[in-house]
Order: sequence, then structure tokens, then C-alpha cells
Amino acid sequence: MKKPLQLLICEDEESDAAMVIRALEKAGYDVIFHRVETAEDMRTALEKQEWDVIISDYNIPGFGGPQALAILKSAGIDIPFILVSGTIGEEVAVLIMKAGANDYLMKDRLTRLSEVVKKEMEETEKRKEVKAVSEMIKANEEKYHAVINNSRLAIFLARPGGLILESNTAATELFGYDAEEFTRLDRNDVLDMSDPQVLLKLSERDRNGSIHGECIGIKKNGERFYCEVSSIIFKDINGQKMSCSMLADISARKNAEQQILDTNIELKKLSTHLKNAREDERKYISREIHDQLGQLASAIKIELDWLNIHLEGAEQKTSTHIEHALSITKVLIDTTRKIATALRPSILDELGLSDSLKWQCSEFKNMSGIPCDFKGNFDDTGISLEIRTELFRICQESLTNVMRHAQASKVSISLSDSEENMELSVTDDGKGFDPNTKSDHIGLVGLRERVLSINARLMIKSKPGHGTTILVVVPKDKLYI
Repeated sequence: MKKPLQLLICEDEESDAAMVIRALEKAGYDVIFHRVETAEDMRTALEKQEWDVIISDYNIPGFGGPQALAILKSAGIDIPFILVSGTIGEEVAVLIMKAGANDYLMKDRLTRLSEVVKKEMEETEKRKEVKAVSEMIKANEEKYHAVINNSRLAIFLARPGGLILESNTAATELFGYDAEEFTRLDRNDVLDMSDPQVLLKLSERDRNGSIHGECIGIKKNGERFYCEVSSIIFKDINGQKMSCSMLADISARKNAEQQILDTNIELKKLSTHLKNAREDERKYISREIHDQLGQLASAIKIELDWLNIHLEGAEQKTSTHIEHALSITKVLIDTTRKIATALRPSILDELGLSDSLKWQCSEFKNMSGIPCDFKGNFDDTGISLEIRTELFRICQESLTNVMRHAQASKVSISLSDSEENMELSVTDDGKGFDPNTKSDHIGLVGLRERVLSINARLMIKSKPGHGTTILVVVPKDKLYI
């Protein structure tokens, strides 16, 4: 099958043009041609359609090869231009080749014409492909620079560990250097490399190809600021490693986080102060109730006992009233002791944590009727009063929750220790619940606050129908404060 060929031929002799066409057809081309003899005709032909190749004679009256080549160049069209002539010498041929002709042949040696046409058309096609790729690369670069320069993140391109090659507008605004100054800097000039975490992150990037983290940036004026960094390593078109780093100023966020942290610390101190004040107040009220009301009630009972003894001959009605007063006084004394104990059990101040929890377990059993056993093998000598009080209250609140909600048939309390921690657990066999379900139950909120106040960890293990375990883990280095 013949290959189509759109040929523009500049020739004043039809016979010479026919000879060229026959040579191409003989080589397997299906030639569609147009012959021109003037500069105007050539311009019109170039405007009218596309051509695969131009073949021109050197000498044409009023026209010729050099003029045809100049017209082609001025049109800016990449078409193979082959000079075919029978009169020019080698020096002239060299000059026109330098001017831009692709090749030249003598009219009596057209056997090479098809090879020259094929070669030049292939070269032209390659040039067009290269041009298309170059234009695409240029367009992509323009898009890339538009995206980079309009980004709100500071962006750097660099050789890993080397000089900064390119920076965007956001980088110049953030760091205070202009684009030219950046090309004389490296990462040591814009990042605080004294932080060992930065070096660890860079090593991670070398291994994995990318990182994300935080570091300290350094502005041109020496000001330091917190920045968030994402960085990747890639290869350019030459196979050389490059790094692209994107930075954002997060100073405002870090300051806000610090303010929140400071506020939380202040709130924790306030909570601890209020909690200690509440305990002190309970202790004071408990002591006053025990010492004052208790003593007054005891004194009343003594007087009533004296009257009961010394009024043996009194009327039955009088004796009955005295007996009734004695019963009321006994109830008053018992109630006073219960209130004082509930506010602040004296055992908590007089004995150790283990004995206090054991007593609490017994009180719970007497009050609820639910069996409760205590196991403790932890020597709590030296534990701070604050820790002892909080653990006692945690156990107390846990047992209150069991009594109110768990529907349990038995409860166990244990106090134990491991190499690093002391652990308090309260376990029941009640109805349980889903701890993953969000709850603002006041009992759990109180437990969390108390656990947080002593720098401990709270773990709640529960499942509907399978009971509940409240586990408090206190690091041993936090116990003796």
C-alpha cells in the first residue's frame, strides 16, 4: 500500500517537477502535489493547507530556493525543505544548508530522493514530538508554579540535606527572606536542627520517603516559631533525589494549646484545693459532732440514768417518760456517731488504708445486705493522707454505685501491688453496662475526677449481664507525696 505524501514543489519546469514526482512514486509514495513558481503562490499554498515536504529548485526566474526557504522560515512552519537543482555548486549548497535547508540533491541524482524525504519527515516528526512534550512540560510548570505560589503553606524544594533550590511566595512572607536569599540557605538556616527529634524525623524520611511532624522555624530576624512540617523525597527527571517540604506556622495553635494546658493545671489545682477543703470541713464537722453533740448526748444520758436510779419510788408515768427519754438519747448518740463516721471515719486517720477499706467493706455489707469480701496484701505504711483519702472515697463511691445500680449478689474489694503500681479494684457480679456508651452519670464523673487528682489511671471493665470491675492504678512514685 502506497504511503500518501503531500508535496509542495517550487519549480518552473513541469518536466523537472514530473521527474521528481516519478522518483517519489517509484519509491512507493502516493504523491499529491502542488507546483508554485512565485513567492506569492508559495505563501498562498502554505496558508491553504499542510504539507509533508517542500522540494524546491534553486534557480526560478524571479523566485528560487533561497527565497522559498526564507518564506518558509517567516511562516514559522516546521516542514522538511529539500533543494533539488542541477546548477549549484558545493559552496552554494553549504550556504543554503546553513540557512536552514534540510538537504540538497542534484537533479541527475534523484535515486536518493525517497530516502532523504523519509529521513527528513521522520526527523520533523521527532522534532514535533519533542516540541509537544516541551510545551506540555512548560504548561505543567506554569500550573505547578501557579499552585505553589498561591499556596498558603511555605514550600521549599531542595536537595536532601543541601541548599534550598526554590521557594514560594508564602515562604518569603513567613521567613522574611526573598527568593534569591533562599537559594543561598540550607535547612540549618530556617529550622532549629539542635532538636534531636528533628534529626529522628529526617532519618525517618530517608527510610520511608516522607514525614509529618512539628519543629521550630527560624525567621530572618532570628525569631523562632512553631511550625508543622510535611516533607517528601522524590526523584527529578534526571533521577536525582529532591525534597519538597511544606511548612505552616502553628504558633497560634500551640499558644492556645498551652493556655488550655495551663488552664487545666489551674483547674486541677482548684479541684484539689476544693476537695481538700471539703475533706477538712468534713473532718472538722465530724469531730465537732462527735465531740460536742456526742458528749452532750452522753451527758444527757448520764443525767437520765441518775434520775432513773434515784427515783425508784416515782410514779409509773414518770418512770415511763424517763425510760422513753433514755431510748431517744441512745438513738441520738448512735445517730451522731453514724453521721460523724459518714462524714469522716476516724479509722481513716488512725489506721492504714487496708484496715479502712476492710471496715468500709463491712459497713457496706451491714447496710446493703450484699456479701462483700476484702483482700489486701499491700503495705500502705507511708502513703500520703491525700492518696489514702482519695482511694477510700473512690471505694466508697464505687460501693454506693453498686448498691444503687448494679443489682449485685456479691462484691469483692482488693488492694494489691506490682513492681511499679498499686492497684485498687472493686468487682461486682451485677447487671453490668457498656463502658463505651457515653455517660455523664454523676457517680462515674466523680470517680474520674478523683482518679485524675492523684495522677492515677481509671479502667472500667464491664459488659451487660457480666458485672463490673472498677480498677484504679496508681504509680508507686505518686503514692508517697
